[in-house]
Amino acid sequence: MPAFRFGFQGIAQSGKAVRKLSGKILVVEDHDDTRELLARLLELENFSVVTAPDGATALRTVEFEDPDLVVTDISMPNLDGIQMIRTLRSNAKYESLPIVTMTAYGQGIACEALTAGADRAFAKPLEFDQLVSSIKHLIAPEASAAATGD
Repeated sequence: MPAFRFGFQGIAQSGKAVRKLSGKILVVEDHDDTRELLARLLELENFSVVTAPDGATALRTVEFEDPDLVVTDISMPNLDGIQMIRTLRSNAKYESLPIVTMTAYGQGIACEALTAGADRAFAKPLEFDQLVSSIKHLIAPEASAAATGD
């Protein structure tokens, strides 16, 4: 596993139904280098990854790519992550699509993301292993619980 440290602290929202997933992740991040690095690291974890540079593009990508999970930054041009989450959650087709957020703006914004409908919110910097663990839990919660003894 890559020893890359994003250094985030996570907040989880409990009580949401989780659909069965196959492993396609949409990474939404406006910084090209961060987006590509995160995509490559997730591919090393055997996820299929598609990317988008902002929330507006992500909404179109969700329609065409039908990802199993979205990992998104919050602060982005065109449509920020909070508005993107609200738009997705307002569509019955995506109300159970797992969404994990990342923000450099602290726990207040992370909590706002959860209120908007995110399943997990991480304040940067984050630990890559913690992000992967959250993704795996959201994709296959039963398998994740058995593996960790939860």
